[in-house]
Amino acid sequence: MDERQERSGSEEELQEEIRRLKEENEQLRELSAKERLYEKIHVSVRTMDMIIAGLCILFVIVVILGMMKG
Repeated sequence: MDERQERSGSEEELQEEIRRLKEENEQLRELSAKERLYEKIHVSVRTMDMIIAGLCILFVIVVILGMMKG
């Protein structure tokens, strides 16, 4: 009888874990692409914005230099 109780307790724990993971998955689906990126990379939002801005500026410079060299 104890073995059955242990199994049912284990099954309850698994069901709770599945429910929690489904909730977390739903929350991630509701986030925008930018917010999902911020969830995965552990830097401040300000730092990430500065990196993105720097890359955009670098891209513009490369395009301008490419047009000048033609």
